[in-house]
Amino acid sequence: MKTLRTFLLVSTVLIYAMTVLASISHGLNWPAVATGDLTKLNWRSQFDTDFLVYLFLGATWVTWREGFTLKGHCFAFLSVLLGGMFTFPYLLLATHRAKGDPRSMLLGVHANRSIAVQQDPQ
Repeated sequence: MKTLRTFLLVSTVLIYAMTVLASISHGLNWPAVATGDLTKLNWRSQFDTDFLVYLFLGATWVTWREGFTLKGHCFAFLSVLLGGMFTFPYLLLATHRAKGDPRSMLLGVHANRSIAVQQDPQ
């Protein structure tokens, strides 16, 4: 878990630094750049499409992990909109709240329910 936390911390710093640098050199109009890249139907479009599907998959997991609550839906929205700028700190916080237990980190609100189901002899 320590390696994961270190990776998430480094990734968070890196993505924020890259965002600041990109904003300074290219401005804040990233939606125009992103949609322009998607509509060109080239390799960058392929990468961006793959990345969008990955973001939506991750957002679905975040929503499920939070129990499909309003908080979970807001976190999923932020996960898609901000990508790693939201998701890396979210995961870092999740590792701390789970006290290093991977099961609890991955399952979120479902962790205790999942243990109860496994212990049921039926």
